[in-house]
Amino acid sequence: MKYLFCLLILFAIPTITYCQNNKSERIALSKIAALPEVKSFMKNAKASKPEMMSDLTAEKGFKYYWVKVGLGNMDMFRTRYDFYVDTKTFEIFFLDMMVEEGPTRITLKQWRRYNNTKEFNNKMHTYKNGDLVVSND
Repeated sequence: MKYLFCLLILFAIPTITYCQNNKSERIALSKIAALPEVKSFMKNAKASKPEMMSDLTAEKGFKYYWVKVGLGNMDMFRTRYDFYVDTKTFEIFFLDMMVEEGPTRITLKQWRRYNNTKEFNNKMHTYKNGDLVVSND
């Protein structure tokens, strides 16, 4: 009986952790889904099967959930937006993939400032003192 009890406890610990992660994951996804830009994208791209795809298993030492928003038709996922959500505070960041130095985390405020500019979405760029600087190709 003692061994059975120990065995049950061993199986219960991962389940508790998994349930806690699920709650955090749901919060992270709901925060992304609530962004006006994401709501608009989901509404306007209905015919192309908009989806949110997530890697919500925050790796050890990495404190963000990675949530992708994109299109899921034609048997593949095409990313439109990449977001990081802090696992503790649930603060949302945008992952800018067009930065010369490599993918860069920026604030939502920065993203909203630059999101509708041609330079942000179509050209390699960098940030200097918080300002977007387009690369000279």
